[in-house]
Amino acid sequence: MQMFVGGRATESLSGKSVQVVNPATGSVIDTIPAGTADDVAAVVDVAGVDQLKWASISPADKARVLINAGAQIRAEADSLATLLTTEQGKPLRESKDEILGTAHVFEYYASMTGSVRGDAAVLPKYGYMNVVRKPIGICGAIVPWNMPAMIFAWKAGAALACGNAVVAKPSDTAPLTILRLAEILVRAGVFGGAMNVVTGPGSVVGDAIVRNPDIRHVSFTGSVATGRSVALAAAPKLKRLTLELGGNDAFIVAADADIDAAVTGAVRNRFYNCGQVCTSAKRVLVDAKVADEFVRKAKAAIEKLSVGNGLEKVNMGPLNNPIQRDAVASAVDKIVEDQSGTLVCGGRKMDGAGNFYAPTLLTNVAHDAVREEIFGPVMPVILFETLDDAVEIANSTPYGLGASIWTKDITTAYTAADMIRSGVVWVNKHLILPPEIPFGGTKDSGYGRENGTDFIYEFTEPKSILIGI
Repeated sequence: MQMFVGGRATESLSGKSVQVVNPATGSVIDTIPAGTADDVAAVVDVAGVDQLKWASISPADKARVLINAGAQIRAEADSLATLLTTEQGKPLRESKDEILGTAHVFEYYASMTGSVRGDAAVLPKYGYMNVVRKPIGICGAIVPWNMPAMIFAWKAGAALACGNAVVAKPSDTAPLTILRLAEILVRAGVFGGAMNVVTGPGSVVGDAIVRNPDIRHVSFTGSVATGRSVALAAAPKLKRLTLELGGNDAFIVAADADIDAAVTGAVRNRFYNCGQVCTSAKRVLVDAKVADEFVRKAKAAIEKLSVGNGLEKVNMGPLNNPIQRDAVASAVDKIVEDQSGTLVCGGRKMDGAGNFYAPTLLTNVAHDAVREEIFGPVMPVILFETLDDAVEIANSTPYGLGASIWTKDITTAYTAADMIRSGVVWVNKHLILPPEIPFGGTKDSGYGRENGTDFIYEFTEPKSILIGI
């Protein structure tokens, strides 16, 4: 597979490549160019020209292009889903959902192109105020491996809807679907240089995107450590940033909750994509009065999960890469060895060539033992006595991305939602993120928002014009 620059596939100037490996089998499925800073500079030269052309067409024309892209993605959903599963690992059913969700995101942004407008007013004694929102120009999109298609759509869809050009850098372990999506966008009518994908190591390509002075906005999804490095590298250029840096979401089960619904929601969301979702239920906080029932039912549900190659009929696939599996195993082993939690089921690497780890349930977990997120198929259950205790535990980590409260009492729901410090709070559901909802976090989870009408502020700059009277 080649990079996608200026509307066509191309090799890197380095002539070097990186292997893409199937996480379920360990086999090489393709190679991608190992891009360089020179590749990024060359792309920016092309993008700068076509960005002006793309920005100049009407909102209705931009909308037609994005709608066309959504339709083409839907038409190719089966092949795209197979490709996504092969490179990322998730079950085919989840990949199909992600691809269809990706189409929906582009369709949503098509509906929003006409909303990129500013403000106007008559200011007595001063004149006519006209505030217009202009495209930023060239936007960098650094995309992780866990939800590559969807997160690419969030970033590229918003940037394109506002009249910007995009230079995207996918993860080396899941770049292939994004390359296909870029091709579809150009076939649908995006001017070639307005949609570019440069593959290669983050330390080289990602760094070049962040440091290039002509890329005026960077949207980054990844770890807190890398996000801090991105912010430092962007600071000398006074570059606009949107940073989504992960989370350690609390899933709070009150004593009056529908326990069956809560168990179903916790298991579905915690083991979706093998637990590799920024907003998955990484800490399950259960009222001590119903904890035994919850754990018993959760154990029964978890032990029914089938694990295997995502191309087969399974509930859960492998972790995306061996480094991630080792990190999950190490985190679980430490909790058990420190006796800061009790292992109920799972807790082991699975046999075979892939990066498989058994779905794991821990109970009576000390909340300090999971201050850092476990990015994998592990459900730690933490007991609490009062709602205030639950909220305190929920807020006790450096993260603030998402959380949920499960209760039948509207007062409990509103109280918890108000007190939890996170960018998103769900009530009696978790993980659902339609593109209409602004998404982002607080504290170490980053800043800025993707999706919703907030994207207009992230991907445009206001220009104030005052006409004297």
